Amino acid sequence: MCQKMYAKGTGRCVIIHIEFDSGELIMIRKEQLRLYAITDTSWLNGASLIDVVENVLKNGATFLQLREKNATHEEIVAKAKAIKPITRKYGIPFVIDDDVQAALEADADGVHIGQSDTDYMTARSILGDNKIIGMTAKTVEQAKEAEKLGADYIGTGAVFGSSTKKDAVYMPRERLIEVAGSVNIPVVAIGGIDYDNCGELAGTGVDGIAVVSAIFAADDPGLATKELYLKTGRVFNYHRDFIFDMDGTILDSMPYWRNVSKEYAMQYVDKLPDDFDERTYVMDLDECSAYFRDELGISTDAATMRQTAVDIMTRHYSTDIPAKDGMLELIRREHEAGSDMCIFTSSDRGCVDAALNRLGITDCFNNIFTVYDIPYNKKNPESYKLIAEKMHFKPEDTWVYEDVLHGIESAKQGGFKICAVYDEDSKKHWNEICAFADEIRDIRND
Repeated sequence: MCQKMYAKGTGRCVIIHIEFDSGELIMIRKEQLRLYAITDTSWLNGASLIDVVENVLKNGATFLQLREKNATHEEIVAKAKAIKPITRKYGIPFVIDDDVQAALEADADGVHIGQSDTDYMTARSILGDNKIIGMTAKTVEQAKEAEKLGADYIGTGAVFGSSTKKDAVYMPRERLIEVAGSVNIPVVAIGGIDYDNCGELAGTGVDGIAVVSAIFAADDPGLATKELYLKTGRVFNYHRDFIFDMDGTILDSMPYWRNVSKEYAMQYVDKLPDDFDERTYVMDLDECSAYFRDELGISTDAATMRQTAVDIMTRHYSTDIPAKDGMLELIRREHEAGSDMCIFTSSDRGCVDAALNRLGITDCFNNIFTVYDIPYNKKNPESYKLIAEKMHFKPEDTWVYEDVLHGIESAKQGGFKICAVYDEDSKKHWNEICAFADEIRDIRND
C-alpha cells in the first residue's frame, strides 16, 4: 500500500493525500476546485449519467460531486460505484453529497455536507482521516468553524440566482469576499454560476466555481465543460507549465517497444533472458544497444542496431500507436488555455514527430527534447532541471507527466510536481510511483 499522508492548513494550497482502494494517491489543492461539477440527472433527458460524467471529466472538470436528491441510498451507492473508476481514470476527486454511508459503501473519495446535514465529527468518525469532507458555509462564522473542525474545503453562495435551489439566499459580493478571506482552506463558489457570469467572481478570493445546470443542462455537456475550464483559467489566473513524457504517458507505445526489442534480438539469439522485458523497458536506445552487445553477445554495431529499431518503430508511430485515454483532450485543452508545454522523451525525435503529426498535436508543444539532446538521461534529476531552464519554467510550478519510476523519482528530486500516468509496463512499481505522485491518472478498467 502507498504511504498515507494527511495535512491541513498550509496556506490556501491545502494538501490532502487520499488513498484509493488500489493504493493510488490523489492530492487536493485549491486549483482542483477550479471547475467543480455537481451532477443532476434531471437535466439529462435520458442520457446515461456515466457517459455524461466521462465526457465532463474528459473535457476539464477538476472535481466531481454526485448529488441526486431524488435517488434512494441504494441507487446512490450503485451510481457512485459506477462513477468511481472514471474519476480514477482522470485523476479527479469524487465526493457524494450528504450521504456519508453511501460514500463509505462506495469507497468514494469523500462527502460534502451542508449546515443541516450530518455533522462533521460524525462524518469524520465514519469515513476516517484519509477521506475528503467538504462543508457548506454561508457566513464568516460558519467558514471559520468548518476550518477549525478540519473541513478540507468549503462551498459558499448562492453568489447568483440558482436554478437548482429556488430557495437559495443570494450572497452579496462583499460577504463572499469576507467568507473567502476568513479561512486558509480552499473555497469554491456556488449558486447560479454559468459561462456568462463567472467572470464576475474574479478578485473575490474564491478558488473556483461549482456548477450544476451550466454543465448538465447544456446541449453538449462536454463542450460546456471545456468552455468553462478555459474561462476559469483566465478568471482565476490558473496558468500551467508542463513537461510530458512520450512513451507510456501520451502514447500507449511500450508494448510496441517491447516487441521490437524482442524481434531484433531474436534474429541473433535462440533464447532471451527471463528478465529481458524488465531490464529493457527502462532503457533508452543507447543503453539497450550496450545491453545487447555486452550481455547478449550480439556483435552488430550500435548504430546499425539503433537505426533498425528506429525504422521499425517509426512506421508504428506513423500509423497505429494509440494515444492513452484522455491525453489528447488534456493536451489540446491546455494548449487552448495558453499553457506552456514541452515533450521530454527517451525516444528518437523522428518517432516523436511522426506520432505528433499523425495525432494532430504538434502545434500544442513549445518544444520537443530528447535525452540525446542533453548530457543527462532521465535517471539524473539534472535532466529535468535543464529542460525547465530551457523552457524558462520554475520546477516548483511545473507539472511532469511520467509513467516510469526512475523518471518520476528524478523529477521529484528536482522539485517538480508529478502526475503519474499508469502504464502496464510499470505495474510492478505502481505503489512506489504512487508514493511520489502529486496527481494520478489510472486508466485501468478493473
